[in-house]
Amino acid sequence: MPGRKRYAVDQPDILLRQRLFGRIHGLSLLTAACVGMPAYSAAVRDAYAAWYEKQAKTIETIVRDMNAYYFGPRAGEARWSDLTRALNLPESIEPALSEVTLHAACASLPEAIPRPRYELDKFLNGTLTLEAVTDSAVPPAPTLPKSRE
Repeated sequence: MPGRKRYAVDQPDILLRQRLFGRIHGLSLLTAACVGMPAYSAAVRDAYAAWYEKQAKTIETIVRDMNAYYFGPRAGEARWSDLTRALNLPESIEPALSEVTLHAACASLPEAIPRPRYELDKFLNGTLTLEAVTDSAVPPAPTLPKSRE
């Protein structure tokens, strides 16, 4: 839709969905990267699957609402990648990691996923606000024991 290439700062409901979609997208990118690492694969996959089962309806709502906002009458044709392009979201988790290594992010992910930061349903129904849940809610990454060589 013309004029809908930026965040909707003047529309709080849409802005919330945009921000939550970004969070979902980031979590999916990190999960995909972590599942490719044998040391974290099973724990990350299990934590993500449990989270997704609880949040699936909310994710569907967010995606449907974002499709309608960005693509109007063609919303039914939109795909996940169309939304990520509309929001100018990255295709890789690497740029978002900055000072955190992928190892550290994957090590802490199974513990982080069940935390309030990812309770999307509570954000949509107003029980939680994005401002109330900070990045400090993410636990520090555990360190792997050094191998004995």
